[in-house]
Amino acid sequence: MAFPAPHETVQLPLPDPEAYPGEPREYARALMQRKDEIEGEIDALKEVLTSHGASTDTSLVDPEGYPRGDIDVYAIRHARSALARLYNDRTEVTRRLATALEAAFSSPDDSSSFQAPSAQAAAQTPPSSASSTSRPAVNGHHDSSLNLPDTWPDRAVARVNSVAPSSPAAAAGLEASDLIYSFSGITASNANAMQAIGSTVAASEGQPLTLLVTRASERKMLRLTPRSGWGGRGLLGCHILPV
Repeated sequence: MAFPAPHETVQLPLPDPEAYPGEPREYARALMQRKDEIEGEIDALKEVLTSHGASTDTSLVDPEGYPRGDIDVYAIRHARSALARLYNDRTEVTRRLATALEAAFSSPDDSSSFQAPSAQAAAQTPPSSASSTSRPAVNGHHDSSLNLPDTWPDRAVARVNSVAPSSPAAAAGLEASDLIYSFSGITASNANAMQAIGSTVAASEGQPLTLLVTRASERKMLRLTPRSGWGGRGLLGCHILPV
């Protein structure tokens, strides 16, 4: 069989915050751009596996333990290895993006002009908020120093099914039936969004995450800090479902 060249991957470094002194918006944009690039590489590598009739779980050996002769074992191994690195990079860039977004939205001047670099993040907005001057809740409290972003994801990524009393989610202001449009930069346009949310939460204990939600057509920006020891299960104390 022909031996195709493996998919070429280049592992690029993640943006360094020291390269953007005093420019939290630019740093957040750089992280978003890198995240988009990683997502594109992941999709391309998945297509490579599909073209070889394989997945991340396909066995590469026959029943006798020898490398299979009906598939390109080398190309599949190469794609799987690159995917593993990219999944790790995506988790790390998502974690950094959560912190960067906090800084980008911490100033009314910065947040009012902040826009995501990708077309996905700048898609058409869902139903408008009840008031164009409404402010987001931060840890469950109104904070007039923060403004809602001008751009909004085009569809929700998850719905809040339940919130435990006295939980981090309750303290952040989340309520059952809230629609989450962005969870620390993760939107419905991301592949495996729910898995990415879980990875972000696990890697962000004690770090505030920015959530964009709607409640009865009113837009809100909440800050949710995952933490253990609050008296219940998990780091959030809420159950969310994909939309």
